[in-house]
Amino acid sequence: MNDGFKGSGDYGVFGLGIYNGQTANRPELNENRHIVARVSYPISIKKQVIEPGIQAYKGQYTLSSLSSGVKTNLTKTYADERIGGTFVLYPKPFGILAEYNVGNGPEFDKWADSITTQRLHGGFITASYKMDFKGQTLIPFVRYQKYDGGKKHELDARSYEVEELEIGAEWQWNKNFELVIMYTMSSRRFEDYAKQNNYQRGNLLRIQAQVNF
Repeated sequence: MNDGFKGSGDYGVFGLGIYNGQTANRPELNENRHIVARVSYPISIKKQVIEPGIQAYKGQYTLSSLSSGVKTNLTKTYADERIGGTFVLYPKPFGILAEYNVGNGPEFDKWADSITTQRLHGGFITASYKMDFKGQTLIPFVRYQKYDGGKKHELDARSYEVEELEIGAEWQWNKNFELVIMYTMSSRRFEDYAKQNNYQRGNLLRIQAQVNF
């Protein structure tokens, strides 16, 4: 948008695609292709702009990163499908960005030492406040995110249960330079065939500088 907001598009977006479902730069391992679709549209309400959206994809994913001894189905191929919703309230000055998705995919089951198709769900919500001063922009924000399900491209389609809270700020010195500082408080369980009881908690600080030209 002309105001410098970061969203899906200025005038609404409709996308439809067919792609290699094994992720980028990897050959397709089955005869199927993934189909993806997304639609969103910004709506002006007085001085505010909201943008709701919905997206989905469907395909078959063949596992290629497996531990010796883990059990799979005969083809190592599993349903891989998602449907999700997005909501954006552009920061004028208060903003919200939220997304949630549900679906099915491969996930390691430690009780059976095998990979099965299981339900997954997860999402996030970010609240921010945009402040402009002397040609600069400061956007403090807080984000909460949660995910429960498998990660298909990791070893044994690792089973994850993640809950995180992040607090940070983005400083736009000018249109060519951005600095983001973010502090994360994380609680994660991620398990595969070799690590079947792997729960970790921790905090971390991220600092990212971006130069645009």
